[in-house]
Amino acid sequence: MNSIDIESKKFLGQPKNFVSIFNALLFDGQQVLKSEYLKDENSELVMNVSSKHVDIIKRYEDGAYLDLFVIESQSYVDPSMVARVMEYESVARMRYIRQNFKKHVPMHTRLPMILTVVLYVGETKWNAAKRLSELEIIHPGFEDMFNEFKLNLIELNTNHKYNTGEKATQDFFDLLRMIYRKQILKEDLDREFNRDALYFAYVVTKNKELLNIYQESEKGDVKVCRALDEMFEESTNKGIQMGIKQGIEQGIEQGIEQGIERGVKNTQIKIAINMLVRNNQTLEKISEIVGLDLNALRELKKSI
Repeated sequence: MNSIDIESKKFLGQPKNFVSIFNALLFDGQQVLKSEYLKDENSELVMNVSSKHVDIIKRYEDGAYLDLFVIESQSYVDPSMVARVMEYESVARMRYIRQNFKKHVPMHTRLPMILTVVLYVGETKWNAAKRLSELEIIHPGFEDMFNEFKLNLIELNTNHKYNTGEKATQDFFDLLRMIYRKQILKEDLDREFNRDALYFAYVVTKNKELLNIYQESEKGDVKVCRALDEMFEESTNKGIQMGIKQGIEQGIEQGIEQGIERGVKNTQIKIAINMLVRNNQTLEKISEIVGLDLNALRELKKSI
């Protein structure tokens, strides 16, 4: 298990943080799902589904409803994620059926809802399939029979700003957006961030400035934006200086090449003039020897 998996379970496994991910995607941050209804589940069902590499599974129970939420924290683009999520959910449903019904499911029985959210924390754009129809070949004439399946995907490297309704996860979301976009808004300069969110953002991005701030701070919320802003500015300046240096070097190189070209051209012209003055060779022969085209030689001959 890598450090991102470990920290995902620590940070996102906290009930308030966990439900806030789903509230962000489904309800724009409104606290529709309540953390007090979450229950850790140690049943065979959860253990079997977890063995399929699902990061965090919890049971959500409100009155007569039993919902199994699965959250997948993916740090790289996985082309098969649509198929993987379908497998997770199918395994969970079949495990539930086997555990609760001896032979068959009674008529009118309703199974618990299983909802999966893929939380993509990578920096590169998600360019894999988000729907099953983008992964499978659908032959003409079979479109109406095809059963679509789509990912519930949260991408933190886009311009879209998710509202989680929970400070810790909101701080984590916003920190990743700032780092990936290398941009700090004025109103965020003195903003204080949850310390756990700061450390999780470091684990995900490997940004050393975040680690320095985390290690220098004590308990409580932490101001990070001014340090990040200075880091981004320094990085931008270095980029500009590097671009100028490369431009100068390229210009010098091009200048040398152009100078050589002009020198070669001048030498060709001098040789051609000598041969034209002697008038002992045809224009075609002179063109072949010095490498100037016939039109240029004709113009040169008129000027002599």
